[in-house]
Amino acid sequence: MDVNVDITLNNETDHYYVAIDLGSNSFHMLIVRENRGLIEVVDRVKDMVQIARGLKNGVLSEEAQNRALECLQCFNERIQEIPAEHIKAVGTKALRAASNGPEFLYQAEKALGVPIQLVSGYEEARLVYVGVSNNISQDHQKRLVIDIGGASTEFIVGQDYSPRLLESLSIGCVTFTEKYLTNAKGELDITPKTLNNVYIAASEELEGIRSIYRNEGWDITYGASGTMKSVTEIMPIMTPAGIISREGVNELYRQLGENKEIKIDNVTKQRRFVMPAGIAILKAILDQLDIEELHVSDAALKEGLIHETIGRLKHHDIRDETVTKHIAKYHVDRSQAERVKHIALSLFQQLQPACVDGINCTSVLGWSALLHEIGLTISHSGYHHHGRYILENSDLAGFNRYEQYLLATLVGMHRRKINQNRIEALNPAHRDAILSMAICLRLATVLNRKRDDLEFPPSITWTDKTITLTFETQWLENNPLTQRSLTQEAEYLSRIGIALNYY
Repeated sequence: MDVNVDITLNNETDHYYVAIDLGSNSFHMLIVRENRGLIEVVDRVKDMVQIARGLKNGVLSEEAQNRALECLQCFNERIQEIPAEHIKAVGTKALRAASNGPEFLYQAEKALGVPIQLVSGYEEARLVYVGVSNNISQDHQKRLVIDIGGASTEFIVGQDYSPRLLESLSIGCVTFTEKYLTNAKGELDITPKTLNNVYIAASEELEGIRSIYRNEGWDITYGASGTMKSVTEIMPIMTPAGIISREGVNELYRQLGENKEIKIDNVTKQRRFVMPAGIAILKAILDQLDIEELHVSDAALKEGLIHETIGRLKHHDIRDETVTKHIAKYHVDRSQAERVKHIALSLFQQLQPACVDGINCTSVLGWSALLHEIGLTISHSGYHHHGRYILENSDLAGFNRYEQYLLATLVGMHRRKINQNRIEALNPAHRDAILSMAICLRLATVLNRKRDDLEFPPSITWTDKTITLTFETQWLENNPLTQRSLTQEAEYLSRIGIALNYY
């Protein structure tokens, strides 16, 4: 494990923030301090766990899990004094791909002591861009950012702080090493033929984005990963520091084919093992995207996590922007959405249910209320099912995979019959909290059926299996359509064993 800086934290822990990136090649932990608006690095810890090497036929091996858990226990020791809301931990491609990933994540969260969120490839790419764009000068140039990881490679074209194109491809230095450069004994097998196999495989993956990206164009290219940093250290001497040239990578690729290795000082054994694949992948990227040189950035996903965490705690949340964009894109009636949100949150706050660890249930319920009619642009009939499908399959910037799943689930459950199978499929530990959110959203849509402001929201109690709504005197008699809708809602809820009373 590589520890660059080690400064003991003082009692002013509210100024400290932690980002933990459980990458397919390396696990990274970054601890920073915010000092009068500036972010100062306090500690960096890296362990080349290479969890992707332990992914066999989609199953994460016990050996790989043990390496990971040992690393996370060390991380846990370092962050115990820092507020949990200042710590962000995410898992990427290898953990997304593992069929036994959920079981491992349960153990991993116990070892680390904080929730771990899986992020999609799109979100991984966006976070990389956030990290890089906040650590370079804003010269208004259009930039391409590339991050070669252990199991995936991210490509982002953006300008200043705004990404335009984001893609994550299944190209990784660890997975390609295992697949193309490792023999039956687990030893490296580097020949011109095996290197070419890596190059061809990477090139084939790149075909899907080559035309789109080259047509978009960019002014400057940045590389962000351990592979990129290692390659800069072995560039031919005529290459400027911090820059990777296409000519230099071609020379490294040629030397690898001839000598079957490249002498690399001050590089760990694990990094040396995956470097040949990294060089072949990099050559394919430079050739396919016609890049002559790229600048290497010190920042990547973990720095993006830091900026996201600080932004959210200072009430600048990219997820709010994502929801607003989708409201506009699907022509959602914002006034009605806000009415439903107001009543749903009013009911939810009265219930004060247990919530899901690592998830701000109030925020997720609010966003689901704002988006509950997103499917209306497709069809009124079954629009809640259309809404669920849109949210399940959209790229939602800022949302991790579980948050996106919750958002889609709530929208899909907000009206008509409640699918008992969907309830049973929920995580048992989270079922009550999610059902509370869903019922509050359902009741809010019923109470706002007139699409007019509700002056007197009802009070709500939930005891055992009975929900009771209490309205102002004569309110129900004066609103017979709402009363009829509540009768129908009571029938729907009774099918899942919940009684709804209203007075």
